[in-house]
Amino acid sequence: MRLDDLCSVIDGQGFPSRDAAEHPDRQSVVAAREAITAAVRDDEFLVDCMTRELDLMEHPAPRRGLVPFYTLPGYGIRFAFGYWPPGSNAGAHEHTAWTITAVCRNELTVQTYDRDQSYRRQELVPKNRFDAPAGRVGFIYEPCIHDPHNPTNRWSLSLHVTSPRDGERRDDAAACLPVLETLRARWSVDADDPYLWVQTTRYRQALIREVARFLADTEVAASERLLDRCHRLGSTATRRFIAGLGRPAPEGPDRGAPPVLTVTHRDLVLTCRDVDGGVALGVETPDGWIEQLRMARLAREAVVFCTHRSEFEVSEIPGPLTAAERHAIAEALQEAGLFRTEPS
Repeated sequence: MRLDDLCSVIDGQGFPSRDAAEHPDRQSVVAAREAITAAVRDDEFLVDCMTRELDLMEHPAPRRGLVPFYTLPGYGIRFAFGYWPPGSNAGAHEHTAWTITAVCRNELTVQTYDRDQSYRRQELVPKNRFDAPAGRVGFIYEPCIHDPHNPTNRWSLSLHVTSPRDGERRDDAAACLPVLETLRARWSVDADDPYLWVQTTRYRQALIREVARFLADTEVAASERLLDRCHRLGSTATRRFIAGLGRPAPEGPDRGAPPVLTVTHRDLVLTCRDVDGGVALGVETPDGWIEQLRMARLAREAVVFCTHRSEFEVSEIPGPLTAAERHAIAEALQEAGLFRTEPS
């Protein structure tokens, strides 16, 4: 099965158009859930979706929460992957229209809350908790508050298919629920915030590694091509990680430590501070200076150099350093999300 096949099934279930005021009937959502259950158990489908997900990752713009890799034309139904680091949770949040969630890899647990009681008492009131192993597909039809959590020491992957009306305010909520407003504020994105670009760049590499791990674990022919794309989008450390997955190396010249680094955001302000036994490189933000990495005193001249340059070749890094040490500094700058390289 491929994404187009699933969309054809959904197209025949009587969902309202993107601009319609009504919600679909329950049976339409149940039928879509059944089709999605079959789809996510097929690696060919997931790999096909990953092709579109990597299209998103080609552009390192800030992303928070679920970012759709595809929206079904005419219906506005959104498809997005969710990535769950070990021990992480989404935070309690509300869905105000239908959603379908499938666990693709590893597992999640989901805590739900009594929505009526939570609004009435102005605090979260626990309701149910259930386990969601890989292959399980659940759906929400009525408005719901829940908090998924990855209880394991491995990453989990989920697929989310959501209504274009999810997120709209409901008239049945007489007052806001402060804990939900706090989460909405945390998920808001200021695309011009330089430090958010640093965080995004750093997190993006973690996602590319998890996508590569998933692809390397499948037998779908298209996986090799997508692994090559992951390698091309990866930092030095990410490329080394992909090489360690035991899959054939991409064709072409060696693409180890790249020669040119570019600052993650043009307005990023980097400064350094001397610390015990070394030097720290940090970012100036409206909330103050935030340390990003720390190096030995030997690298002080190199760190100062990085605070004054928006782009440079690795070979230009000054100081009493070997070529290997310069490449190690370049790799550390990439892993911190402070500098990036263009895909080779």
